[in-house]
Amino acid sequence: MATEQPLFLYKLIKPLYANLKKSLERIKGEIPTLQDVQHETCFYLKNDYVLVTKVNSEKEISELLDDKGQLKLRAPLNIFIGGQILDRGITVQNLIGFYYGRNPRTFQQDTILQHSRMFGYRLKKDLAVTRFYTTLEIYQVMKKIHEFDTSLRESFEKKSHERGVVFIRRDEDEKLVPCNPNKILLSKTVALKPLKRLLPVGFQTGYKSNIAKHVKEIDQIIERRKREDGKPFLFPLPEAVKVIQKIKLTHDEKEGESWDDAAFLSSLTYLSKNLNSKYSGNVLCIVRENRNMSRIRSNHRYEDAPDTASNEESELMLAKRIAIDTPVLILLRQNGKEENGWRGGPFWWPILVTPKNTKTTIFTGGVSE
Repeated sequence: MATEQPLFLYKLIKPLYANLKKSLERIKGEIPTLQDVQHETCFYLKNDYVLVTKVNSEKEISELLDDKGQLKLRAPLNIFIGGQILDRGITVQNLIGFYYGRNPRTFQQDTILQHSRMFGYRLKKDLAVTRFYTTLEIYQVMKKIHEFDTSLRESFEKKSHERGVVFIRRDEDEKLVPCNPNKILLSKTVALKPLKRLLPVGFQTGYKSNIAKHVKEIDQIIERRKREDGKPFLFPLPEAVKVIQKIKLTHDEKEGESWDDAAFLSSLTYLSKNLNSKYSGNVLCIVRENRNMSRIRSNHRYEDAPDTASNEESELMLAKRIAIDTPVLILLRQNGKEENGWRGGPFWWPILVTPKNTKTTIFTGGVSE
């Protein structure tokens, strides 16, 4: 391609260059020109400076390691392809790109963290141009691992460990009960900490004719409780739970990303009942209507901040101001226009904001045997 179709190659390089440029600008690093990058890329490809190595066996990998136990870099640009051998966390010097596709039935935090050793210690200038590619499901698990680890670390740093860290799960009788930390399945884990947001992202609604009944029922419940001036109001927990359950019915489980409504409801219930609040058994609710948020952003990622509209005080800002000992449930009625990626019918988008005085809590929707 570098020789026969250089112009096509340049078109491929241009958006990649723009992406890396943004990262380099954030660290105020040296940025080569687009023309220099295109020239160097063609030069390396034409001169076979790219070496692809398959790593398949223990014997083979031992031959590929240098005296520091890292994979030898035998060319200016190296691509290593392998399965379980590379999974064990072998460090690769100057690694700037990695495709991670390991998708087990259950994820173990210590194993995942060990795999992350492949990057080794990273200088800031290396991090700026480092890219990690995986599936959305694996990304969500790794994000939860990070939240889990960060929550525990912050708890110890703030010396709040004297109060302990709560591990809870929902039992067979639909009650929230203590959980053994050793049995937690990370793919079903939610870490609760002060002023954290929980919300569905990447979902798709059902068709207008299929969800209209549920939306109308939600409208009626909210209409009985909301204030005319738009200010937050107390919402009894049973009614809030009923609204969330009906919102779940408006999602099309066969399209888009799934929403762990059980974790959402369990977190809502726990925060409403177990904090030292005079409003125990209730949630504070913020309702906004006639919204036109797109399902997908201009950068092709799912919209994950419908509560941060650029007005004087967004719903999220308001929620964080009033969420002291009581959780805040933000309910946004979206118009669901087709041009915004939805299916032409209105729906409700819920966001749960944890109270400022939330004790570090780990909720799991599943445990190992």
